Amino acid sequence: MKNLVLVLGFLFTSSAMVTAQAECNPTPPDEMAPLAAYSIFNSNYKGKDYQFALKFGRWMLCSKPADIEGHPSFNLSIQLSKFVTIYKELAKSETDPGIKAAYLDSAVMVLDDRIELAEGTPADKYRALQDKGRFYLENYSYITDGLNKAYAQFQMMFDLDPKRATTSAQGYYVDALLRNYINKREREKAQAVIDEAMKHASPEFQEKLKDFQKDLFGSPEDIISYYAPILEAEPNNTEALKALADAYEDVDNREELVKVRRKLHEVEPTFESAMALAETERSNARYAEAIALYKEALNMASNDDDKKRINVSISDAYINMNQIKTADRYVEEALKIDSNYGQAYINKARIYAQAISTCIEEEGRKMEAQDRVVYWLVIDYLNMAKAKDPSVASTVNSQLPNYEAVTPTAEDKFLKLDNLQNGQKVKIDGSLMPCYSWINKTTTVR
Repeated sequence: MKNLVLVLGFLFTSSAMVTAQAECNPTPPDEMAPLAAYSIFNSNYKGKDYQFALKFGRWMLCSKPADIEGHPSFNLSIQLSKFVTIYKELAKSETDPGIKAAYLDSAVMVLDDRIELAEGTPADKYRALQDKGRFYLENYSYITDGLNKAYAQFQMMFDLDPKRATTSAQGYYVDALLRNYINKREREKAQAVIDEAMKHASPEFQEKLKDFQKDLFGSPEDIISYYAPILEAEPNNTEALKALADAYEDVDNREELVKVRRKLHEVEPTFESAMALAETERSNARYAEAIALYKEALNMASNDDDKKRINVSISDAYINMNQIKTADRYVEEALKIDSNYGQAYINKARIYAQAISTCIEEEGRKMEAQDRVVYWLVIDYLNMAKAKDPSVASTVNSQLPNYEAVTPTAEDKFLKLDNLQNGQKVKIDGSLMPCYSWINKTTTVR
């Protein structure tokens, strides 16, 4: 390890003059035994008599002893930390800016020794880098380019152990790094930190990283201009694909959005990529393609919440393709998972309402009283939806009047429906009309 030229303070006069010693003595003062000198050093350190502690401990900075005879628990790294504290405290009490800076410089040299001592032990080196970075940050006013030196230490910490740097101190070090890089418009450095930190961040911190991403580029157009050339050179670059997908969505460029989402799913198929592409295809009315992707996502889904929602999404797509019997099967799958899932009951109502339209159109006729009976079943499922799941009550209440207005009139019930009475049960099946045979449900006259 390198020799240190340290500011070694002694108060020789009433003016508290600090003198520097140019040569480093590797042996204790006054020909004392190492253990005796260490004991005096440690006692004065604990008593906060830092000048006296320095007199009897300075030799350790020169000789760097791995152990001291008679002191089985001696740890050089711990002693070096004490010297950092000594120099920091001496600097605090000094009014002369030059002497204060000299003390701080001495502390930096000790911190360097700690880092060198920790080589080969990543955990110890991480702590030493952390201490040096925080030291620069706390004292940057007195250290030339102190802030940039602090950020350099934080970057070394991050490079050494990105997971620890991201998850410790609530992401403080990553936060500090990114603010620095963004302020300097150093996009590539900031992006590298964001990409690596995203792998280890909590969901909450991931949202913060996304905010940094927005600050870094300023606008979706900036993101596109930055990543489009990267993707052109590296068509399978997942980082570029993900960034461009978000940007194209923000600017509502559906054509490019579909392209990058398809490519991303091809390169790195995941539940998230399947769902994102399925939603894109559905929004573009490409329902068959959306269904295939939803089914792919369904096979990758890891929890029941996702599974029930995907089943309903598949049902929606089949409804839009007017394949209502198939749509009904997927709603039933959702209800098997969660019998209180309100959206599934709303889809049931949609399916039976569309069954009426389909029946009329296929037979090329006008709506009859028998068709109107099915609207009571539609209303049953809407009421069931809000009874089981109050979160959908607002949606249901906005739809109910539309269906209530087209149910059988009193005249229909008396003249065309064999004098049906309120409260009477009616079967919705082939006996009502052949085209409703597949429904096979019972409703109540009202």
